Amino acid sequence: MSRRSSFPASLRGWGLLLVALLGGIGAFGVSESQWKRLGREIFGPAPRTERAAPREPFSGQPRVIDGDTMDLDGIRVRMQGIDAFEHDQQCTRAGGGRFACGAAARAELAELIGGREVTCTPDGSLTHGRTVATCTVADRGRTVNLNAAMVRSGLAFDCPRYSDGRYARDEAAAKSENAGAWGGRFTYPWTHRDRANACKAR
Repeated sequence: MSRRSSFPASLRGWGLLLVALLGGIGAFGVSESQWKRLGREIFGPAPRTERAAPREPFSGQPRVIDGDTMDLDGIRVRMQGIDAFEHDQQCTRAGGGRFACGAAARAELAELIGGREVTCTPDGSLTHGRTVATCTVADRGRTVNLNAAMVRSGLAFDCPRYSDGRYARDEAAAKSENAGAWGGRFTYPWTHRDRANACKAR
């Protein structure tokens, strides 16, 4: 009588791939450092986790993670004073139907940057190893505050606990124009994370 595996069928393929990779290490003499180098070549360098917040502005071409987070100059940046929809969030449009507002927030930040160099000015604090900063981009002779622009898009929100209401006007304007998710129904990102008081003013 044959024995059936209790391992979920949906995961067996991944398990076999892992076994094959581990076998490859032994069979072909691939070292751990070589695997790490291959990972860096495929996925790029991992952002460093800061132990102390940078004090000086830094610039570079960013990799957008979500609507309020990016990797810039090897540093993971959390945009100060705002909270954007989480990557997996869904919202409801005014006329019905759902849309991926988390993905829309990420796309909006990438569009605002438009492939240009970003400059981030840290406020001297860290959150979960991420440097907290206000980020800007030059656009046709003017400087665009990306933190404010994300709130103005209706895909991120003022976070009074950390902004002291700096982006309240941008949020009010977005709400009055039904920008982004404001025309429909949504759950605030801090509620989605089950942290109801995360942005509440102190």
